[in-house]
Amino acid sequence: MSAAAPKSQWLGLGLWLVPVLCFSVLPVAALLWRGLGHSGTGGLDWLLAEGGALGNTLLIATGAAVLAFVLGAPLALVLQRTDLPLRGAFTVLFTLPSAVPAFIWGMGWLSLASPRAGYLNRLLGDDTFDIYGPAGIAFVEGVSGLPLVLLAGAAALRRVDPAVEEAARVCGASTLRALLTTTLPLALPSLLSGAVMVFLMAASSFGVPYLLGVSASPPTRVLTTRIYELVLMGGDEGLARAAQLATSLLLLAPMAMLVTWALGRAGRVRLSAGKGLSSRPFPLGRARGLVLGAVSMTAAVLVLLPLGAILLTSLQRSFGAALTWETLTLTHWAGVLLEPRTLHATGRSVLLAAGAGVLVCGLGLAAAVLRRGLRRLGTGVEALAVWPYAVPGTVLALALLLAFSRDLRFILLDRVAFVLALAHTPWLLLIAYVAKYLALGARNSDEALAQLDASLTEAARVSGAGPWRAFVDAPLPLLRPALTAAFVLAFLACATEITMSVLLVPAGTEVLGTLLFELQSYADPAAAAVLACAFIALVVVGQALLALLTRRPLDTR
Repeated sequence: MSAAAPKSQWLGLGLWLVPVLCFSVLPVAALLWRGLGHSGTGGLDWLLAEGGALGNTLLIATGAAVLAFVLGAPLALVLQRTDLPLRGAFTVLFTLPSAVPAFIWGMGWLSLASPRAGYLNRLLGDDTFDIYGPAGIAFVEGVSGLPLVLLAGAAALRRVDPAVEEAARVCGASTLRALLTTTLPLALPSLLSGAVMVFLMAASSFGVPYLLGVSASPPTRVLTTRIYELVLMGGDEGLARAAQLATSLLLLAPMAMLVTWALGRAGRVRLSAGKGLSSRPFPLGRARGLVLGAVSMTAAVLVLLPLGAILLTSLQRSFGAALTWETLTLTHWAGVLLEPRTLHATGRSVLLAAGAGVLVCGLGLAAAVLRRGLRRLGTGVEALAVWPYAVPGTVLALALLLAFSRDLRFILLDRVAFVLALAHTPWLLLIAYVAKYLALGARNSDEALAQLDASLTEAARVSGAGPWRAFVDAPLPLLRPALTAAFVLAFLACATEITMSVLLVPAGTEVLGTLLFELQSYADPAAAAVLACAFIALVVVGQALLALLTRRPLDTR
């Protein structure tokens, strides 16, 4: 039996590696090789000559990271370490931008701050605000990435041993000084790590730069939008240049992850042990009302205002028309949601997202089991499952597009021929979804397996069950909440995904993401606002379901 177990593990590893390598690792490696192969023809000078795409990408990503840090650091302190009322409600509001696609936030701010048609400009005067250009893109991306800094800082503040702050108070420091001189420096690396993740998110974003940059005067092009233009151009030259730009974008990911890893090591704060001292909330005193007003105003402006603008746009007969009761109507809602085009796109999105969710859970669970069974190779299995999540969606989509642009033929024993035809089919988009979000299934499964007692499987084996039957009967039922949560996360991410969908959806076939992109960019902003409201409702329902699942503790008794 001991000899059979390793064989089954090696067989499982082989079966798991084949799809991961073929549809995730090798296409990106081929893209990287192709991009580096063309780097000698133009190098960095050619990148800078491409409309300043690289410079704009770095500028916008840096601005978004700075904005997210400036807003997220004080909010983390206020919401985690003070006696501010309604802290839970504010936390939910400020984390909403991470759940809703950034493209929808761009739509909201476009409805508010479009130079002539935006609601704020119609109220305060033309050209008071202009959301187009690098500053507007950085602002929207920074607000969308704010939860990354806020949640990272809040988690670090919870991990700080309260005895450290208490020692500063014993030495004579006031509560505020102890908070700023002991607790905040310990949480600073985590806050900076969140800002680096915002930088990477903004650098790899496509929807917001396309919405607010391509239509700007002059146009603001970034690496992702320029890749999209080159792919549409077609031809070997266009694809070669797109591969080179994608390579430069891809190289930003490991650099950002290295900085995050270094900050993570520096930010390992000491956990409280034993009974210890409970964290004492910082009393705001007379400033409580002022701080509450400031936080409420920030939440209203950054979160509620753009969502309200999208809802208002969906009720207008046409975007930019005079805002009166007579111009508000519900005709767009029935016309958009019940239109055959929307229903077909919804059906495709649901099928693709559900299929991707099932595969993410299955492959993710397999990765977690292999990681624990093959100890020496476990780190490599985890890395293969997780690293595509850090790859920009534009890069992953282009890699798959180039790798499977032609039919692949395999001949077995000179008799049987297999043809893999993925180009211009929805299957390629399904593969992209699974490769991108496989980390969700792997991480959730691994964390759930870590909470299980190994004696459960051993008891089943002692009772006569085989390895597979023991796993199905003992650990698997206890893993269902974690797998369900992974499925919901993957489903929401795939159903609302835009970047990869725009590049990979074949002509004549639409999903919800491409339909929203087309309506907002080329057709009818009011109809797009209706679809955006449906996206937001889907996200809210999904997040509520996740909250319900996470409240149920994993019972291993």
